[in-house]
Amino acid sequence: MRLSRINIEPFFVFFLTFGYIFVYSLAVPFSTLNTYFSVPFRIMMFLASLYIIYTKFENIKKRKLTIIFTALFWIVYLIKANYSYKSGLLLPKVMKNESQVYIRIICLNMIPYIAVLSISLSKDIMEKLNKWGFNFLLIMIAISSLYVIFVTHNFERSNGIFASYYISVGHYGLSLVILSVFYYFQASQKKIKPILGILIGIFTIFISSARSPMLAAFVLVLIFLAYLNKMRYWMALVGFILIFVAGIYFLKHTSLSDFAFINRMYDAIFKGDGYGRSYNMLKGIDIFKNNIVLGGNILFEDGMYPHNIFVEVLMSMGLVGLILFGLYFKDLLKFKISYIKEKTYNLPYLLFFVQYFVLVLTSYTIYENMEFWSFSAVAVSIILFCNDEKIKSDDGRRHAAGNY
Repeated sequence: MRLSRINIEPFFVFFLTFGYIFVYSLAVPFSTLNTYFSVPFRIMMFLASLYIIYTKFENIKKRKLTIIFTALFWIVYLIKANYSYKSGLLLPKVMKNESQVYIRIICLNMIPYIAVLSISLSKDIMEKLNKWGFNFLLIMIAISSLYVIFVTHNFERSNGIFASYYISVGHYGLSLVILSVFYYFQASQKKIKPILGILIGIFTIFISSARSPMLAAFVLVLIFLAYLNKMRYWMALVGFILIFVAGIYFLKHTSLSDFAFINRMYDAIFKGDGYGRSYNMLKGIDIFKNNIVLGGNILFEDGMYPHNIFVEVLMSMGLVGLILFGLYFKDLLKFKISYIKEKTYNLPYLLFFVQYFVLVLTSYTIYENMEFWSFSAVAVSIILFCNDEKIKSDDGRRHAAGNY
């Protein structure tokens, strides 16, 4: 079968959003370097991105403003990255990563996201992505959980079989929970797999000992309750929060206080301890104050960063960067509740975007957080497709009624 007859679009989006999880699962069990697996995969995705852009050039022309603002944001960030590495202020250990940062910005971020924005994410594609994502995460995270239980016995800040930071692994677990809950409420869906997915996902969040997935889950619940807007659900949430907070306080004063999850939750709730994040954010704000229009370096001297995407954008690109960031996401304003109420298959990926938006408020630097940018590209592409379909539908109704 010729390549032109194969619809690679759903495969491309799936591998861009979840494929890295499989790639990151190979290095740890085989006790080798992750680069042996990640580099070939990233090259494959870059080439696939170029192919998608070439074949979907008509869509790119239709969405030219979105594409232009996306490219402009990353190009300006690339220029500021080059400025940062030429400034002479970064330590030698940070300078070693210069070429890798450039490659990430262009090949792993800008080009793949333009490719996603050129795709019309139809019902058929989104249903495939949901199904593939659910089954894939269920298998991968179940294997990781068994690996933790029977091999490593590491239940604190555990990354399981993944060569990923433990915070990211916690978000993998939350992604599985989102898809599991989604399929649990599907009328024709069997309940066993979704329930199993929820339990495995929660277990993964717990052993990751990360607070970010918990915060993201809380935000998602707030959005869900705001949509339902029923008093009994709000009361249930308040009751759960009180029980959770009291439980953390109680467990902190028992023999279980050594668990990292309990310690980190206690520090966050009762001490407001961000483990250095406040210092990094304030340092980023100070750099912005001294370079209000165009910002300063994209990193601190030691390679650290503000741990907040808004502060980091201001620090690295100033007010110009903040404007470009707003233009990057301008299409989110076109979102309508009908895009998920009438098309529920869009819901999981839009929730993934919200989840990783919460993550970038506390962790990772701009060029490293591929999950946030890939899911944001998918979210924008979903909204653009739904908006185009709505315009076509409205136009059709007007013509049919003869009401011009």
